[in-house]
Order: sequence, then structure tokens, then C-alpha cells
Amino acid sequence: MENEGREQPELFDYSSVTRERREEGTVVEVSGDTARVLLRRSRLCEGCGSCCVLVDDKTMLAEAENGLGAKQGDRVLVDLPKGASIRAAYILYGIPLLAFLVGLGLGSLLGSAVSGGGVAVIMGLVFAFAFLVIAFILISRVYAPGSRASSRYRLSISKIL
Repeated sequence: MENEGREQPELFDYSSVTRERREEGTVVEVSGDTARVLLRRSRLCEGCGSCCVLVDDKTMLAEAENGLGAKQGDRVLVDLPKGASIRAAYILYGIPLLAFLVGLGLGSLLGSAVSGGGVAVIMGLVFAFAFLVIAFILISRVYAPGSRASSRYRLSISKIL
């Protein structure tokens, strides 16, 4: 009972993932109404990769809407829409998992109906991986850069410092 009275560390901080995130960075390139911004990598960004490309262990490069007209070399604040991280996780992990399970069930049913159960497991696995690949292809097409669906997850420059 030595842990009584002590607060346990929270393993997953839901409030930090669902709040609007604001990062400070430097504009390195401007192209039309889009700017590439060099950002310091925060703890919440580890392993995500939804909006940025890693440059090294400490910095990332992100494309952001440049509605304020920031120029190369400007220090800016970049906002990620509220709840975008958790929605992106559901899309990237939930949809493929669901497709895998549906494919597994459908393939098993089809396999047992065709051969009386002899190839149900193999057919289930074949269908599961086929559905998984189809899910990833559909996600990559629907959320392709520049698409209307991907714009909900796009960073935007909120302030020039």
C-alpha cells in the first residue's frame, strides 16, 4: 500500500491531444498560399507523422496555409485544428483494423461455405489482408494532399511573430 496518497502518472493525456495545438516555427519556403515551416518536434508529435516530415530528431518540416502572408525567414505560430490528432489516429488505425476484421469474417464464412471448413482459415486470412490493403488504398486516395477531406487536418499560420 505504498502508492496510497500518491498520484499516479497519467499514461494518456486525452485533454492535450484534443485541444488546439499551437507550435512556433520558422518559414523556410513560400509557394502561393502555402508555406513550409520548420518546427521543433514536441513530445506529442512522436510517432505521429500525420502533418509533418521529420528532418532530424529535434525538428520537423510542415506545410501550412499561409493566409497571413508570412515570408521566408518569418517566425510564426502554427495551429493544428482541435482534435485532429485523435481523428487522424482513428482513421489511420481504426478503419484498417475494421476492414481486416470484416475481411477475416467474410473470408472465413465464404471458405466454410465453399469447402465445408477445410480452407476457412486460409480464405479468412487472404480476405483479411486484401481488405486491409484496399482500406489503405482508399484512405490514401480520400486523404491525398490537397483533397477536401485532408484540408481538415491541415496546419495554418495563425500569427506572425
